[in-house]
Amino acid sequence: LTRESYYEFNCNGTKVRDNRCYKKNLKKRIAKTGDRLFDNANIHFSLYVDKNRHMAEATVKQKGLTTRAKDETRDLYLTVDNVLGKVEKQLGKHKSRTKNLLTNKT
Repeated sequence: LTRESYYEFNCNGTKVRDNRCYKKNLKKRIAKTGDRLFDNANIHFSLYVDKNRHMAEATVKQKGLTTRAKDETRDLYLTVDNVLGKVEKQLGKHKSRTKNLLTNKT
């Protein structure tokens, strides 16, 4: 059973030429951060291109937590990497907080 079966992944793009390449890249990166995701997580990415501005937004909904990140650069791959980095950082902080709370209760 792969980790991908535990979460729902959506990606849409506006004025993006080949959305399949970005979806493949996103799925690879998400597979690396799978240990920080809870089961039944809902991941939604939106990619936008406007002249030289490339924008990406990510929303990760899990049980009791919604994480959002947004970034804008001149390169869409860099923008996607920045957004995923922000989401990973937020998920890591949340995971460490919940671990600290659980260890303090016992």
